[in-house]
Amino acid sequence: MQVERVQRWVMSGLLLTTATVFAGGLTVLSGSVDRAGAKPGLLVIAGVVGLMAMSGVRVINQLPVVSPWLLVGLLPAAVGSYFQFLA
Repeated sequence: MQVERVQRWVMSGLLLTTATVFAGGLTVLSGSVDRAGAKPGLLVIAGVVGLMAMSGVRVINQLPVVSPWLLVGLLPAAVGSYFQFLA
């Protein structure tokens, strides 16, 4: 396997891990705040962080940015929304 390909995989993994932990933390924080307007705002920020992470992975791997894979970036915000507003 080529060294450059391994480097891209490692960078992608690090980016996704860091961004997922950050977006998950924002989602958990939105569940613990008492202000009414803060919950949706934090969930939107978590969604934007997830979208930026997936876009970054696509750029690192030299793939087109616009793809259905971008929807995976909204997963932490979607799970947090479900548990806060529907469950």
